[in-house]
Parts: sequence; structure tokens; C-alpha cells
Amino acid sequence: MSLCADGKPYIVATWNMKWLGGSIGTLDDSRNACRYVNEILDSQATIFALQEVTPSHSENDVAKCHYLDLIVAGLKNKRHHWTYYVDLKNESQRLGFMYDSTKWTLSEVRSIALGNAFGGRMRKPLLGYFQALDNPEFVLNILNIHLKAFPDAAEIRETQFIQLAEWLKKNSTAPYTIICGDTNIYKDEADPSRPLSDADFTEAKNDENTAIHDSALSQRFDRFYLSRTVVDKIKAGGNEKVVDSKQESANGDYKEYAKTVSDHFPVRFAAMNNRFPREPAI
Repeated sequence: MSLCADGKPYIVATWNMKWLGGSIGTLDDSRNACRYVNEILDSQATIFALQEVTPSHSENDVAKCHYLDLIVAGLKNKRHHWTYYVDLKNESQRLGFMYDSTKWTLSEVRSIALGNAFGGRMRKPLLGYFQALDNPEFVLNILNIHLKAFPDAAEIRETQFIQLAEWLKKNSTAPYTIICGDTNIYKDEADPSRPLSDADFTEAKNDENTAIHDSALSQRFDRFYLSRTVVDKIKAGGNEKVVDSKQESANGDYKEYAKTVSDHFPVRFAAMNNRFPREPAI
């Protein structure tokens, strides 16, 4: 098996959506849904790991977000068929997945309890098992994380990575696993993710800052970590690990982007030979 289907790479993205669905002004204006649709289509990704999604209601014990419904409808208007899953377990700042349902089926999804660093209202990681419809034998496991925020929580983040690594050592997520999400690791702190290397995960490096703060692009919070099996498949295919953020979406006006879309850019990972093409949004 390859990490590519019909010569095209499986592209996965992670995106902190800044309390999407939480009614915080222009981000949740229905007229703004087209911005998210364009970001999703322009990314070429077929799976998004989402952070900071706020459910608006539930249907048959399934969490629903009115704003994600608008985005799905907008995608359908462009003849793209997507669906989503929002976590039921976390009490605050939910995690979720959004994916192209013509490419993938979400065969299993669960919130995992790793230890006391993720206790209480902390955001428990969300593990999804995605089966490729064009290659049913290929299952890609996405572990969606959103770690404790702010500089004074560096010690908590370190403990979260330790507990995540210990869980991975004891629990198989074979065959192929990608960990991604908002780590909230600040550039001036020691990298607390080193314990993941003991669990055979390596970071897919990205040198671009992706979080928009008062100083515009100020931090690289959004990251990817790859299991050894993913790395080996990429090498066997003669491809490169590519991580790319879509900064030109803001057209240089980062504060406006933060007000109307998110305070994070979507960040994409693929196994391919070249970086993502830079094309205008659809």
C-alpha cells in the first residue's frame, strides 16, 4: 500500500477554528461560511482535524454544530460532499473531524483518557479511524490533540506529552497513525514533545508560524507527528514529508483574517514531492 491513491497524496489538515459555533461575532455570521468553504477546498485536504468547535444541539445523541452544517451545505453547493463528527466527551472547546465522505468513512472514533494532565475540563484527545474508500485496506488513524494553552502551562504540556507517549506505547493504533492539532508550544520553550520519540513518532517539521496573535504570525502551535509506519511508507514511495500552512489566505491582513476566519491558519500534511500549489481560493 502507499500513502497515495491514483497518484494523488492523502492530504490531512489540522485547524483550530476559534470557538466555531460559539456566536462570537463575524466568525459565526452565516454570510461568512463561504470563507471556510474556500479554505477547505483550496487546501486540497480530504480530512480536517478540528479544534475549538462548539456544538449547538444534538441529534440522536450525536453532537451537531449549526455552523458546521452551514459549511457542509456550502461545500455541497460546490458539489463536494463532506460530513463531520464533534466530540461528546470534552466539556470545553470540543475537538472534531471534518472529512470528504466520497473519499473516507470514519469507521470508529473515540475520546481517550490519558491521565490526570487531561482530567477535569481538559481537552481529551480524539482518535478517529479513517478507511479510504478507494483503497479499503488502507486505514489512517488520526489522533487529534489540543494541549493546555498559555506560557505558564509549559509544565502541564510536558506532562500531557509524557502521558500521551505512555498511552501510545501501551495501545496499538496500527497500521498508520498521524498525531496532529494545536500543541500550544511556544517558540521560546523547550520542546516538550520529545517523549513521543520513545513511542516511535517523529515530528513533520514546519518552519512557518501559524497562530495569529497581536504580533500577527507569532507562534507555530499547529503540528504533526508521524508514526514510524507512516514515515517508512513515505520513504518507500520516494516521497517527501510536506507540511504547509496557507498564510496567503489572509492576503497580508492577518488581524482581519483572525476576526473573520480564525486566529490559526489551517495547516496541511502530505507525502508528495513538491509543496502545495499556490492558487486562489475557489
